[in-house]
Amino acid sequence: MTATELYGQSASVDAVEDGPGPVTDPDFRWFWGAQTVSTFGDNVSMIAMPLAVYGRTGNPLAVGVAAAMEGLTALVFGMIAGVIADRFDHRPLLVTTDVVRFGLLGGIAIMIAAWSSFPVAILFAAAFFMGALRVVHDAAAGAALPRLVRPTDLLRANGRINGSESAGNAVGPALAGGLMAAGGAALAFAADAASFLAAALGIRRVRGLRERHRTGVIEPLSIAAVREDVAEGLRALVGDRDVMKAMTLIAGMNLVAVAVEAQFIPYADQLLHLNGAAIGGYFALAGVAGVLAAMYIGRSEATRGDAMIGGVALFAAGVLLAGLMPSRLTAAVAFVAAGVGSAMALSHWSSLRQRRFPVRLLGRVGMASRTVLVGTLAVGFLAGGWLARSAGPDVLYVMSGAVGLATAAWAALSGLGRVRVIDLTAQEAD
Repeated sequence: MTATELYGQSASVDAVEDGPGPVTDPDFRWFWGAQTVSTFGDNVSMIAMPLAVYGRTGNPLAVGVAAAMEGLTALVFGMIAGVIADRFDHRPLLVTTDVVRFGLLGGIAIMIAAWSSFPVAILFAAAFFMGALRVVHDAAAGAALPRLVRPTDLLRANGRINGSESAGNAVGPALAGGLMAAGGAALAFAADAASFLAAALGIRRVRGLRERHRTGVIEPLSIAAVREDVAEGLRALVGDRDVMKAMTLIAGMNLVAVAVEAQFIPYADQLLHLNGAAIGGYFALAGVAGVLAAMYIGRSEATRGDAMIGGVALFAAGVLLAGLMPSRLTAAVAFVAAGVGSAMALSHWSSLRQRRFPVRLLGRVGMASRTVLVGTLAVGFLAGGWLARSAGPDVLYVMSGAVGLATAAWAALSGLGRVRVIDLTAQEAD
C-alpha cells in the first residue's frame, strides 16, 4: 500500500477545504513574488556572510566555520522544522521567519557600521540562526503551496518557484558583491534585511493562507509528541516506494552537483585559466538556463518520473563531457545542462511529494527528505574535495558524471520512469 492510498482521503479533504486555484490566481502570484524576494535575500546572505567574516578575520578557516554554521542547521533542525510546519499555521510561520530575519540582519548591518571591532562570534551565531530560520521557512512554504494551487497546476507552480531560485542563484552572488563593493558589508546586510521585510509583506497579501489549515493535531507539543510526529512522517516517506526511488535519484544528482557547485573554481583555475568574473559568468549561465527550463516546465500538468530521470541524466552527461574534454566550451555545456537538468528534476521532485502526501504531512515528509539529501551533499563535498586534490578536478568531473548517469540508469530500470501523477493519485503508464 502506498502513502497515496494511506493518506489520499486526507489530501483530498485539504484540497477541497482550502480551495486552491490556478497559477494565474493573485494568491499564487503574491506567494511566488514573496518566495522570489526571499530567495534573492538568501543568496545575498550566502555571499555577504562569509565575506564579512573574512573581512573581519582574514582567516579562511573562519569563513569555513561560518558557512558550516548555516548548512549544519538543515541536519540538526530539519525534522523538527517539519514538525513545526505541520503543527502550526503556515502563514504566521512564513511571516515570522521573514520578519525575524529582517530584524537579525538589520541589527548586524547596524553593528558592522557602528562597531568596527565587533566579535566575529556574533556573525557565527547570526549565520546559525539564519540557517535555522530558513529551514523552518522552507518547510512551511513547501507545505503551504498545495493550499494555494490546484493539483493540476502544482508542477507549473514548482517550475516557476525553481525558476526564481535559478535567477537568485545567478544574480544573488553578483548583487551581494556589488553591494559589498559599493557600501561594504553593512549595506549588503541592510539590503538583505529589506528583502525579507518585503517578502513578509507579500505573504500577508495571500488570502488563501489566512484561514488556519486543519492539522488534526490534538496532543500538546512535547518531546514524546515530536518523536511520534517525526516517526509518522518517516513512515509515510519510507512507505511510498516511488518517492523513495525519486529521492535516491535526487541524491545521485547532488553528487553530480558537487563538481559544479564546489569544485568549479579549481577546475576553472587549473584547466581553463579563468578569472573571477568569468567564473561568475558560468554560474550566471546556469541560472539563465534554469529560468528558461522553468518556463518550459510551466506548460505541463503531469508530474513525470521520466522527466526527473532525464533531468539528472542531462546534468550528469554535461559534467562528464567537461571532465573528459576540459575546455571553456564544454564547461559552458556543463553549466547549461546543470541549469536545465536540475530545474527539470527538482520541479518534478517537489511536485511528486506535494501530490503524494496530504498537507498535514508535507512539512515532515519534505524535511525528512531534505535532511537525507543535505547529508548526501555534505558527504559529496568532502569526497569531491579529496578526489579533486588527489587526482585532479577533471577526474572528479568524470567520476561525478558517471555516478549521475549510473543513478539515472538505475532509476529507469527500477520503474520510476513509468510514474505519472496528474491529480492526487499516482498512476503508472501501461
